[in-house]
Amino acid sequence: MSSGEDLTSAARAVARRVGVGALTLAAVAKEAGISRATIYRRYASRDQLISAIVSSELDALERVMLSRLRFADDPRDTIYMLVREVLDYNANNELVQAALRYDAASLTPWLIRREGHPTLIDIVTDRALAFITESPVARYLSPSPEAAVEFMVSSVCAELLSPARFLTHADIANRITDAIYRPQSDTA
Repeated sequence: MSSGEDLTSAARAVARRVGVGALTLAAVAKEAGISRATIYRRYASRDQLISAIVSSELDALERVMLSRLRFADDPRDTIYMLVREVLDYNANNELVQAALRYDAASLTPWLIRREGHPTLIDIVTDRALAFITESPVARYLSPSPEAAVEFMVSSVCAELLSPARFLTHADIANRITDAIYRPQSDTA
């Protein structure tokens, strides 16, 4: 079990138990059933392994998004379902929930805009825009695809950090969709 995918799976398992902040290469090696030397051949540092996990998580989120964009028959429904599915995905993602539970304070710098440092919102927005701006849904996003996607990502992130007490994911998805969906006239 020394492939990159197997090691990131083992790292996820460790992080779900102790958080990303307490994750060590030794603990991941033990979880994977390999020697520490073997894991160090694949990942020279803990930060490299964490980067691989983050990249894998963003790839999984992209797959959720792409699977929804394929069904862009009704743009409003597509936007609603995209937001709803991402909200549900994040709420049920054990790694994301563990990171929030154990490592919330260390995530804060990723949420604050500083000169020369992209925020988590920036990173996810840019990755989403790579797919959305070329999709049939883009022309229905207001005020622009870029602003609409940034708003969606910011709203989803806010829900992650402080889950709603009185609104369901369906309610939130409806409100986000109402805010960014712009119907097109038949003559457009």
